[in-house]
Amino acid sequence: MKKIKKIGIFILAASLLPNFVFAKGFVRENNFMNKSGVEKRDEIKRWQARMNLPVTGALNDKTKEALHTENYEVYDMVTNPPTKGKWIVVNKSRRTLTMYKGNQSIGKFPVTLGTNATPTPSAKGKIQNMHKNPAWGGMNGKYKPAKADDPNNPLGERWMGLRLPGASGYGIHGNIKPHQIGGYYSNGCIRLFNYDVENYVFPNMSVGSPVWIGTDNELESWGVYQYSRVKKEEAKQAVGEKAPVEEKQEETKATENIENIPAEDLLEF
Repeated sequence: MKKIKKIGIFILAASLLPNFVFAKGFVRENNFMNKSGVEKRDEIKRWQARMNLPVTGALNDKTKEALHTENYEVYDMVTNPPTKGKWIVVNKSRRTLTMYKGNQSIGKFPVTLGTNATPTPSAKGKIQNMHKNPAWGGMNGKYKPAKADDPNNPLGERWMGLRLPGASGYGIHGNIKPHQIGGYYSNGCIRLFNYDVENYVFPNMSVGSPVWIGTDNELESWGVYQYSRVKKEEAKQAVGEKAPVEEKQEETKATENIENIPAEDLLEF
């Protein structure tokens, strides 16, 4: 009898557990919870990019943490922007493209990058040319060329050619394989969802706009920090208590030397 009672209590507790978890849970604003299939996957990728998370399209642990943690912070810091105007940063670690105006982020999008065999180069460059409905040459005979508006044209409907030190042929463009967004599949170019490049990125850029491409550590060394983390609680000080002079000096020193702080201490993901 006791055994039956214990089993009954366990079943009751198990049935109440999901309700308890969700009743107390916080859910950050998003555009994918009410979707399914491919549409949900793509919106998760866009949300991950906006949250400075590595883009996967899956509700992994880090994504769930950002989704359900109220005390979570996401922001960018750029210490030395190359222009007061609009420019681009491509984060190879997170598979994201961020548009900036000066040091302010004005849009983030998921991207596809190059494979290990054909990697996207790390460099500081500029947009060299821009074309709507571009034709594709097939990489000098490696592939069959495609005309403008050809549904098999891997460039999609927009192309922004890049001028990079010691490299040529790379660009930011649309795609015909949206399921690959968030991965390393290209021949080195940076692919965006067609909607994103056509409606946001291409219209905001111009020939000559700076483009920085690098990993988290490389971008950090150039003064670009992209935060995504649970906010660390600040130590509360007793009312009327004055902070020691040494503490204030250390705080000032830390701020002045922020570029020397290891990336792993700033960029948590």
